[in-house]
Amino acid sequence: MSPASWFSNRKAAKWFALTVIAAAFYLSQSKICIRQLTDVTPGWLVFAWLFCFVWLFLLIRFKSFSGPHRISSLIGTIVGLNLLAQSTGGEQSPLIFAVFLLMGIAAWEGDAKYGFWVAILFSLFETVYLRTENVPQGLFLYLRWAAFLTTAFFLQKVVKTRKEKERLDHHLESLKNEAVQLASDAEPSSFNIPKDKLLKEEGRLSARLGTVMELEDSLTRQLTLFQKSLPVHTAVFFLLTTVEEKTVLRLRAFSSESDSVASDVTILPGETLIGLAAKEGKKVLLNQIPPESAKALPYYLKPNPVASFACYPVYLKNNSADPIPGEDSELVGVLVLDHLKPDFFQDPQINLIDQFGRLLADTIHSARILHFSRTKTRNLHALYEVSHSFSTLLEINRVLETVLKTAKEISPCDSAYVALAEGDGKTFNARAWLKSPKTAEKPERLEEELAAWVLENKKPIRYTRGQKDKSLAAFSRKEGMLGSVQSFILVPLLVGENVLGVIRLNSQHPDTYQEYDQDVLTTLANQTAMALENALMVQQIRDMATKDGLTGVFNHRYFQEKLEEEITKADRYNKDLSLALLDVDHFKKFNDNFGHQEGDRVLRTVSEIIQTTIRSKIDTVARYGGEEFAIILPEADGNVGKELAERIRKNIESHLFEKDGKSLYRVNVSIGISSYPFDSRDQKVLIQLADRALYEAKAGGRNCVRRFKTGTG
Repeated sequence: MSPASWFSNRKAAKWFALTVIAAAFYLSQSKICIRQLTDVTPGWLVFAWLFCFVWLFLLIRFKSFSGPHRISSLIGTIVGLNLLAQSTGGEQSPLIFAVFLLMGIAAWEGDAKYGFWVAILFSLFETVYLRTENVPQGLFLYLRWAAFLTTAFFLQKVVKTRKEKERLDHHLESLKNEAVQLASDAEPSSFNIPKDKLLKEEGRLSARLGTVMELEDSLTRQLTLFQKSLPVHTAVFFLLTTVEEKTVLRLRAFSSESDSVASDVTILPGETLIGLAAKEGKKVLLNQIPPESAKALPYYLKPNPVASFACYPVYLKNNSADPIPGEDSELVGVLVLDHLKPDFFQDPQINLIDQFGRLLADTIHSARILHFSRTKTRNLHALYEVSHSFSTLLEINRVLETVLKTAKEISPCDSAYVALAEGDGKTFNARAWLKSPKTAEKPERLEEELAAWVLENKKPIRYTRGQKDKSLAAFSRKEGMLGSVQSFILVPLLVGENVLGVIRLNSQHPDTYQEYDQDVLTTLANQTAMALENALMVQQIRDMATKDGLTGVFNHRYFQEKLEEEITKADRYNKDLSLALLDVDHFKKFNDNFGHQEGDRVLRTVSEIIQTTIRSKIDTVARYGGEEFAIILPEADGNVGKELAERIRKNIESHLFEKDGKSLYRVNVSIGISSYPFDSRDQKVLIQLADRALYEAKAGGRNCVRRFKTGTG
């Protein structure tokens, strides 16, 4: 027999306890149990300590103090520990300290009162040994027993507090599950909304829990009133809910004359009479319930002498007079009633139970309407707030951050992003990203299949893994690209017929997004599109003021402002800075030979090469004038600036310009470098020195880089 099976065997545990107790009393009567500490060999003391710790470890490992044989294991361990203590010095034994360890393990792993059991039984067995050996019991021994009891008292307080916390945590977790289920099933007909699941989850957990706790309190009050007025022994209501994606019946409210009703019970449909009533959708009525069935009622902690039992499935009302199972009715729970007298449930009681079942269904339906009303009010308030904030937001990034925050508040998601149309308008690049710790990295762009579908149809998409939607057939064949995403909703940002981008919310749960989510997010998308259009217009105006119209890089005025700003930073933080001036060689002659249009194309290409070569978001490139460009290189001394300028020159030199599909020419550039603070601390002088170095590059044969040197020119 393996250790695990041995520890879980009730018969083996009992025989172990009896054997240990018998051995202990035999040794005490034979007067060979007590040993003075001076007579104990080191080997036996080490063995006793090792055996004690191994045994306590096994008790914890196999949860002996919480199993069916816990009493036997506890008594056997106490006696065995006492025996080891007496054989290693008696009241002077160092193993006495293991008693405190045993008290803690027994109370923590089993029950709070087990600490007292250890203290009292150990002291009693010790008394027997000491009296048998005629050992005097002094003050030190009594103080030790008092320490046992004091420790047991504090252990009881700690363990009870822990178990109460665990009970409250478990109850809170069950409330969260009920909140999700309530939100999922909220479909009030008074709002004239299509029969569909409206909400899967709210952004604010407190709002959901508040509604569920109100529902629980209302059900409890109704059960209490009904239990006393019928009267019955116990009235229990099991709510149909979902726990870890399994449909279960969960005890949510009760009223009883018994004090042994469990606070939380979960039953699968089909299990016990209660689960069978839910699965079959039929009432169960037993006026002569067998004693063995009464003992097996799952909502009692201990058997109750129940003689009559009634179990009623509760359905939401439909258009018919009676809520019977069918396509238009919905099972919401099971009402369970029992009585201590046989033949209690007759026609009058049954009629009252039918009416009360309808009342419970109405209560749940009202809670759903209340939940939906609160959520709808909160969402409308969120839309109003974001609409008001959009009127003051003129930066694209601020608009995108605000819309993602609002989208997460009004609809459930594990990740979300906004992608904007760029380039040819057929590619949607992700510009803002919101994720949870479980989600993957930020996506670069919207999938091509979805982008093409949105551009063609200009409609929202609600997707759940495995759905049969012909409009998404091409995308459905590539479900692997979704990773852990089980469902998503995508809403286009439309201005007239122009698609500016999309808002996309992802969930790791299937069937998360419903028609209500689509309607609310569409309203948000419309507001976002208008805000984005305004922000884009403002951005265009700013670009016109700071960007060169031909090349798209910054203009001369912005260059002067940026250089002043970077010099101030370099001076404040004692950093280097380099300035490069670049000129296209023989550009006037080039214009004369190829025309100004081709010259403009060269300038645009040169500016693109410079931007791809410099450090992104660190360096700044601007059109200085004509065919000249200025490049600001923060935190770069003259040597680093020269190296970067040389890379720019080589990249431009190696670029092959084509016209009408034919290779025609290459262009060269000359570059001059000056550095701060080595060459100068003055902005105007720094520009002049870079220009002087550029002149030296041209005078030296062009197509080269020159760094200003003190004493030249």
